[in-house]
Amino acid sequence: MRWGWLTGSLVVLLGFQALVARTAPSEEGMDALSIEKSVLDILTPLLGDVTNALQGFIDIGKIGMGVVKFINIISDQTVDNLKPKSKIHHWRSRRHAFEYFNIFNVSLEDMNFGLAIPLADRKMLAMFEVLSDRLDQMENGVNGIANSLRYLTNGMQNMVRWEITLNTMEEYMRPINTLYRRFRLYQAMKDKIEDHTLMDFANAVVSHDAHSVMSLMAHLHSMAAPEASHRTASLEDKLSISALNDPRFFYQVNERVTRKMELQEKLMTENMDQSNQHEQLSLRPSLFRMLQHTLETSDNCHLYQSPQQLMEGLHVILALTEARGFAMLEFAWMILRYSEDMLSEAKSVLKKSSREFTRCDPRHHLEGETYIQLTELLQGYIENEVDMNEGGSCSQTCGYYQHAMSESCYMPSSQYCGKHRRCKGIIHDCRFYHEYATVCASKKPYRRYDSITYENRKHLGSRQDCQGTEMKVDSWWRFFSYCAYCLCLCDDPSSPSSDRYISLVPALSDLQNNMVVTGVKFTKQRQVIHVQIQQGQVLPQGQINSSTIQWVNTTPIQLDSAAYTEGTDYKKLSFEDRSIDFDRLEGPKEHVVTGVRFRMLGSHLNLEVKITPVNYTSGVMQLDKSYWISNDNTPAMAQNPRREIELHSPDDPTKFPALSNIDSQPDTFMRFVPTDRVKDVAQLTVPFFDSQTVAPTPSSWLSGIELLHKGQPGSGGFLGMKVMTYDMTLHMQVSSNEPRTIVLPKLE
Repeated sequence: MRWGWLTGSLVVLLGFQALVARTAPSEEGMDALSIEKSVLDILTPLLGDVTNALQGFIDIGKIGMGVVKFINIISDQTVDNLKPKSKIHHWRSRRHAFEYFNIFNVSLEDMNFGLAIPLADRKMLAMFEVLSDRLDQMENGVNGIANSLRYLTNGMQNMVRWEITLNTMEEYMRPINTLYRRFRLYQAMKDKIEDHTLMDFANAVVSHDAHSVMSLMAHLHSMAAPEASHRTASLEDKLSISALNDPRFFYQVNERVTRKMELQEKLMTENMDQSNQHEQLSLRPSLFRMLQHTLETSDNCHLYQSPQQLMEGLHVILALTEARGFAMLEFAWMILRYSEDMLSEAKSVLKKSSREFTRCDPRHHLEGETYIQLTELLQGYIENEVDMNEGGSCSQTCGYYQHAMSESCYMPSSQYCGKHRRCKGIIHDCRFYHEYATVCASKKPYRRYDSITYENRKHLGSRQDCQGTEMKVDSWWRFFSYCAYCLCLCDDPSSPSSDRYISLVPALSDLQNNMVVTGVKFTKQRQVIHVQIQQGQVLPQGQINSSTIQWVNTTPIQLDSAAYTEGTDYKKLSFEDRSIDFDRLEGPKEHVVTGVRFRMLGSHLNLEVKITPVNYTSGVMQLDKSYWISNDNTPAMAQNPRREIELHSPDDPTKFPALSNIDSQPDTFMRFVPTDRVKDVAQLTVPFFDSQTVAPTPSSWLSGIELLHKGQPGSGGFLGMKVMTYDMTLHMQVSSNEPRTIVLPKLE
């Protein structure tokens, strides 16, 4: 078997170095750079660009299968050339074209104990260093996942089972990773490491004691894929092989692990309700299904990952630990077996897991940090009928004035019109409540009133004591006409405290430096609301270079500058133009988000997303093939028209202690409206904008963005965004779901 030859050869090579240490002085030495160059010279004829080749067959979706390919190359270039010539033909019948290369120029004469094989063990170590570098690069994408897995257990009594399982998993992984760090240290010191040190390391790796790498990997396998582990254990009686690397030991360990974990399950369920015990003990779920259940029954608001991203992170943590163990064991057939089982189990759950990530409401709302708002778009405003017509008459009623203007101020010295900030725009939807009122003027710059109390005990707005100035506002008779005070809506774009502008300038990632969008949020600068993006540099297989993550600055728009044009650079909202569309925009397969912007679709604000094709293996984007995607549907369409979502009696959303729920669907729209007159004197514009960052941590490729509304009955709610993380299951190839039987060859 190939791995018996490889392990034996490694020991022989190390023995050679120890025996000839006295006769092989420094002239046979080679520094690290020379070794690395030598290794690259070896691998380049076989693989071409070594870095790209490693990215191609050692990726997140199939770590184990990629590792076995690379170890095959190492095996073919070391073991074959140590075999007698009569045996080579038999081995060549099962090898690829690269078997013909005599990499180390080792002949039968070199097998004499009086000679040394020049640095063959160091070159082998250098080859494994190339492999380890690739594995370590992949760990970049899972920073923070372990903390999030641990966070799920905080303060939740029903998560004890998950916490115990997580502790057990970490207990099994820790020794493997510790030994792997030693392995990496030896790789870094390959031109200085002593032969006996490598000998000790080799003995520790192939050890069959209860705490060996093989035993710990059996534990992890049983936890990650229990059904597959049970199938594997059933093959024990079919196997027969030498004691050096006897797979039966693995199955025996695996069986003991299964029995141990079943006992743990029994102890954990002793205090359970009797009706649930049979279900709990009948089938111990995998780590992935336990995590799925935990996510479904816990509060995920503060995890900073989508459920699928967290599930994928667990898979990568386990797969990386597994691959490191396999690389140290050089046990390629076990790699394939383990990776396939885990990959199949993970993929079956990943397909059903959501790739969506958004933010829940914060515990405490803080303007400018957790939310921003439009101000004075349509605002409650008191005006007398006599001032809303050019003739100064009082011949109509309040309901007559649906669209009017403040034409004059009748008797400003004594009437209310001369004592408050007048509306210089259009006045809409006037209503009459009572002749006599007490008005509480607000101290806040974007509110006119905090409350209005009428003589008939009708009350509008806050019931707290007035913190501002109170004023009597009484209607009056003029001859036979009644001049009534009306409560209307003011649309005054000239007001300095009216923030009613939306940026139409696209927010783009730096494509020239291979940057993609990794997060989004709403910001407000100088009365204008922008979409701001977070960007990061693409790495292969869905990963982001964490050192490059940054928020892209938005350029403030000067509203009074000729350099910026309304309709092109920004949109000024008004009574007529105040609708915003809700859509879910996601690119096709193998595309990532590289830009976001608003546009005007008729009178509606409409979201657009820029997407760019990306090579999953290399992480290289096709810049010339970027394009914008959008939903062009409108309410005027004959088929499937865009539907309006109405807000009923909305109030300030920050007053509500309960969490908002997403209540919008794609292909709908909503109008910005004032808060309810009874609840808030129509002083605020809702919905607000949720300004929390929507950026998964650790960062991930994004495949789409959704604009949504979240609220609850009686609330104006918030506009928010949701991102869709890249679908990794597209690149998780499972060879077969059918039961497999392993038949090991008999040794002669």
